Amino acid sequence: MTSTSTQFIDMCNKARALFAKYCSEPLPKDPYAKMRWEMAGAHAYLTDALHNIYLWSDKISPSEEQDFAFFCYCAIQNIEHHHHLEETHVFPSMEPEYKTDVLNEHAAFAKGLHDLESYLLAVMGADKGEKYGQMTKVPNRNKEAYNGQRIKQLLEAFAFPLFTHLQHEIGWLNPERLRESGLPVSRFAEIETLVQEHIKNEADGPSVVVFAVFHFPPYSQSPQLPWILQKVLVPYVLYWKHRKSWRWLPDYSKQPFGPLVQI
Repeated sequence: MTSTSTQFIDMCNKARALFAKYCSEPLPKDPYAKMRWEMAGAHAYLTDALHNIYLWSDKISPSEEQDFAFFCYCAIQNIEHHHHLEETHVFPSMEPEYKTDVLNEHAAFAKGLHDLESYLLAVMGADKGEKYGQMTKVPNRNKEAYNGQRIKQLLEAFAFPLFTHLQHEIGWLNPERLRESGLPVSRFAEIETLVQEHIKNEADGPSVVVFAVFHFPPYSQSPQLPWILQKVLVPYVLYWKHRKSWRWLPDYSKQPFGPLVQI
C-alpha cells in the first residue's frame, strides 16, 4: 500500500469515528441535537461509499467495468445531491440567525468531484440524466478506457477538503451553538419538509436511493427510514434495475465496514 493510499484510508477512518459517535445514538429528543444526528448519519454512509470504491477500484475485471463505473457514479451523485440539499435548503433556511461557510467549503472540492464524475460518464459513454443518479448512454459514443488507478487518483485529489468539510459540519451543528444563535425550533420542521420534497422530486429511486440505503452502517440509528421503504420498496422493487452494480455494496460483517468497537 502506498503512502497516498494509507493517507486516504486514514482520512476515511478518522471521519467515520467522528460520525459514528453521533449517529450511533438513538434519535435525540432535542430538536437541536437531531440536526447533528441526521448529518452524522448521512456523512457516515458517504464516507463508507468513497472508502469502498477506493478499495475495489483496482480489482475490477474487464467484464465488470461498466457496472462498477455506474456504482461509482451513484456514489458521486449521492454526494452531489447531499450538498445541493445543503446549499439550497438546509443551511439557507437557518439564516439569518445562523450562518456557515458551506458554499466556500463545497467549492474547495467541487472540481475534484466533477472531474471524477466526468471520467465515469466517459467510461460509460453516457450523459447525466434529469434526476440525481440517472444517466443516458449515448449510441456510438467512444468510451474512455477504465483505469482503477485513475479512479483512486481522482478520489485522492479531493479527499482532504471533502473530509475536512464533512467533519466541520458536525461542529457547525453543535446543538448548543444552534440554540444560542436564536434559531427557532419551528425552522427544523420547515427544513425537513423541504428536504423530503426535494428527495422525492430530484433523487432517482433505483440508483441513488438504493445505493444510500445499503450504505447506512449497522451501528447507525440515523436516519429512521419508513418501514415500507427500507424493508419492501428498496430490496424488492427498486433494487432490481441496477442489480448488477450492487455486487460491490460494502460487507458490514467485516472491517473496515463492520460495527465499530470504539466510537
